[in-house]
Amino acid sequence: MTPTPAWPVHFFVEPAGITLERALSLDPDVDWTDLRRAREVWIVQTWHRLRRAGYPVTMSNRAPAGGIVVYHKEDQRSLLRQLPADARAVLVGVRADFRSCDAADVEVLQNGYYADGARTFFIPHWPQPGLLARDPARGERIERLSYKGYVGNLAAEFREPRFATFLAGQGMVFEDDAVLDDASDHPIRTRFHDYREVDLVLAVRPGKTAHKPASKLVNAWHAGTPALLSPDFPFLELRRSELDFLAVRDVPETEAAIRRLKTEPGLFRAMVEHGRARARDFTVESVTARWAELLFDTVPRAAGLRSRGYWTPGRRAWRTWRRKAVRALGFSERR
Repeated sequence: MTPTPAWPVHFFVEPAGITLERALSLDPDVDWTDLRRAREVWIVQTWHRLRRAGYPVTMSNRAPAGGIVVYHKEDQRSLLRQLPADARAVLVGVRADFRSCDAADVEVLQNGYYADGARTFFIPHWPQPGLLARDPARGERIERLSYKGYVGNLAAEFREPRFATFLAGQGMVFEDDAVLDDASDHPIRTRFHDYREVDLVLAVRPGKTAHKPASKLVNAWHAGTPALLSPDFPFLELRRSELDFLAVRDVPETEAAIRRLKTEPGLFRAMVEHGRARARDFTVESVTARWAELLFDTVPRAAGLRSRGYWTPGRRAWRTWRRKAVRALGFSERR
């Protein structure tokens, strides 16, 4: 039974790669190639998932005068420009890969690094829609290594001759599904969803990644494919044992991990079985439940919407600051 919200829950979005009409009508499990940008993935998909589960949520490119408003960091300026000066709204901002949603009352984060459980909350990224799992008929063969991501997010040494020579010597090929970061049509011309002939997943990022999600790990679990990942916070946060993933920081450690998987009896199968068990905590249903708890329970209780008037002195002070900040940016507030 779905809750009756104290205030309505509205998703604000200005789609980048598709029209609003398309965003409202698509099926994320079928039309996942339309989820091209972060705001579609986080806002449009979340609205569809909650709505499909029976929760009373709305979505448009217009800011309401009240209620709980969920938005992506990229749309913050547009939302502030539209909000009436007397709006009685609780703003829930999705930070994603960006800096803090400074105008938000509550923020949703992709991992728990900055989450405090009071204003900032970790909700896992959605698993890859339309995911095609590894073909069980491949057994424990290790012939195809795959990187599914953007060009700049894989350490450059993995595209150098040494690594290619090593893989060839192991009878392996590297399926590089990487795309340019600025390719607006990237989901259409890549196979981010297709793991049917993938035996190992590789993801070694250059630099720090404290703000990133653990999507490559979670998707590998769902796909039934062992993962070789850099020991970054988003992955380590979820790690319970080395069966979750083998930690590698560079080409030599990756080569050692591949040799180990090829020579250590039972390791490949144990990682696959363990990953399937871990994936149960990151299904569409479980992520939907976490969103519902945040929007229909945690946020209303924290804001006191059920028990007292919303306009506290602190909120009035914030509204004064926000009005000045918006005007300083050259915007005008709707009244």
